[in-house]
Amino acid sequence: MTRIQIDTRQQVGKHTNIDSWFDSHGIEYFYQKLDFGDYAEVDNGGNIVVDSKQDMQEVAGNVGHDHARFVRECDRAAEAGYRLYILVEEHPEYADRDLLARWVSGVCRRCRKCDPLESKCVARRFKPLNGPTLRKIIDRIEYDHGARFLFCDKRDTARVICELLGVKFEE
Repeated sequence: MTRIQIDTRQQVGKHTNIDSWFDSHGIEYFYQKLDFGDYAEVDNGGNIVVDSKQDMQEVAGNVGHDHARFVRECDRAAEAGYRLYILVEEHPEYADRDLLARWVSGVCRRCRKCDPLESKCVARRFKPLNGPTLRKIIDRIEYDHGARFLFCDKRDTARVICELLGVKFEE
């Protein structure tokens, strides 16, 4: 049986859907710190690690405000010989990069004082990170740092993690 290691820094209670799915499909897992990513297969010497993101808003924060830290994590994975997949939950429609360019930050959706995809922000000193810029950053991270962004529905996250890691599960 193949086991999945889950990073201990995962937010407690935020991923109970994944643990429940693992339990109901016969997946063995344990919590232990990972140097990068959130999920890794540990028994067959796999070289894939999955980092889960709750939604595009979290991704925007990671590749915007926390860009340097995020890129260091991607580089650590690559230097250790791992392929890092960034699995974004909740927005499978953004798998089409043209649609990703239409994503609007939650800050802009609440404000509504301007068109965030067409004009400068009139309410803040900074322009929140929105789809067109986010798409360029994601494409650049994939190209420069070897990470790969994938998108899935939240209810499919655990299954996609298993598929990426090559972990067989009970149907």
